[in-house]
Amino acid sequence: MNQQTANRLPPLLVLGTERALPDLLINWLDREAEESEITMRTGMLDAFLPVPSGHMAIVVAPHRDPDLRDRVQELSLHIPTLIIGRSEERAYYPDACTWLDEHQMSPQALRHGLHDLFACVQGQLRPLLPRHTWIRQFRARTECEDGLFIQLVSCRWRPAAAGDSAELRLATQQSFEHQLRAQAPDDALLGKLLDDQFVVISRDAEALSKKWMKSFEDDINYLWTAFLSGPAPISNYDDLGGALQKCVRQVERIRMLQSGLGSRALSTTESLVVHDLIRAMRSKEFYLEFQPQFDTHTGRMTGAEALLRWLHPNLGVVPPTTFIRDAEMAGLIRTLGTWAMRETLQAWHRLSEQGVTLRMSVNVSFPEVADPDYAEKVLSLLEEYRVPARCLELELTETAMMLDASVSLYNLQTLKQAGVHIVLDDFGTGFSSLSHLSDLPITGIKLDRAFVTPLSGSDESLPQLHIVSAMLDLARRLGLETTAEGVEDQRCLDVINSLGCDRVQGYFYAQPMSMDKLVERASVHEAVLCDYSGQQSLF
Repeated sequence: MNQQTANRLPPLLVLGTERALPDLLINWLDREAEESEITMRTGMLDAFLPVPSGHMAIVVAPHRDPDLRDRVQELSLHIPTLIIGRSEERAYYPDACTWLDEHQMSPQALRHGLHDLFACVQGQLRPLLPRHTWIRQFRARTECEDGLFIQLVSCRWRPAAAGDSAELRLATQQSFEHQLRAQAPDDALLGKLLDDQFVVISRDAEALSKKWMKSFEDDINYLWTAFLSGPAPISNYDDLGGALQKCVRQVERIRMLQSGLGSRALSTTESLVVHDLIRAMRSKEFYLEFQPQFDTHTGRMTGAEALLRWLHPNLGVVPPTTFIRDAEMAGLIRTLGTWAMRETLQAWHRLSEQGVTLRMSVNVSFPEVADPDYAEKVLSLLEEYRVPARCLELELTETAMMLDASVSLYNLQTLKQAGVHIVLDDFGTGFSSLSHLSDLPITGIKLDRAFVTPLSGSDESLPQLHIVSAMLDLARRLGLETTAEGVEDQRCLDVINSLGCDRVQGYFYAQPMSMDKLVERASVHEAVLCDYSGQQSLF
């Protein structure tokens, strides 16, 4: 910072609240203030109240005292303020110029924070508002302004910024947010949905239509890729949900194309399938079958997986492997997913009326779990159908969890905390790094049939045997529940049982069946169960 710039900056107050300022923080700031030739004063907040005008401030936020919290928020209303606190407390200070997480403090992070504070003082940055604050301000703008547009900005960190260095990751995020605040249209209202997903609300549709955010594709020195939706018109507060969903779908489509998931063009046959899907949804040709799941210790049915089917008028029953990909590409998977969730929760009620409580499992695709409102929608449906959260299980592939990590993991963590079971499906077939397993918000894993079904062989040295044994041991150490799919004979069941798997699923005991058949089957409470063909077997 040059002398001319420093002279335009007001004196800096550095204030503690519930506790004295850490010496390390003071030492860092002393060096920064000396380099920038800024006058700095330190002390406790109460000693400076009322705060003199013509200052800027850094405040270490309180954690216990709500009165102190209110005073800090009042301070941020009157002078430019950088607040250092815990991430979960950010919403208490909507008017702070900038924010630093105290658990990720470093000289580099502090330097970024000071840079943003100075930019705010000089009018170069608009505030980046937490969710409830920007929604409140957006509602107020719709009451007095016409012609507003909303845009979604989604950021993906490059591998170099997503490694083991939390300091680098934080610095990259702060750099991204700084550029977002500096380059958005002049009248923009900026809001934060998640750590890497933001909304921009402005009347300048022309500016929003341009690629105004610099990205890795523009300069390899940037450690992020920015995905921008087109501006969606929004005339009142009630339009917000629909407009935001439209923006999410656009960004999702762009990301899928760049990741290669959506890079191929649909063939003529696939295009016909897409048209058929739309017709099938209108004609109610989709239905669910349920495959029971059994506890290996008691032999009792404890759950059932809902499997989506399509009864095509000409082709007969079409399996999901044939049409799910096309449903995703056509933007129909959310509608199908919501329908399947509702049908599954209704099925739970039918079972409950018969005195049977099962855990109902539903497969979830990437576009669904990447929806910012997905967790809220699921919890709302559970409340609507009066189904306990512990009676719902979501099965997701690695792609669904990791392709849009921040949004997906946030949704799944929210649902897990509510009591919903989260299971990583097809475990062992595509997991790129087992080191990430403990970080995922999951309650269990489901072993893919490619490893389970071969266990019916007589060779004890089968590679699959060692693989399955290792996976089950890993899951036990991590406290995860295990389910094996593809159990098709007694030998396979015996091996799986001896290895300590918690639950099994497969043709040996039950093929996918109708809801009526599931109710009939679930009413059998004896430990001796019959497979689908009628053969008896004891766990």
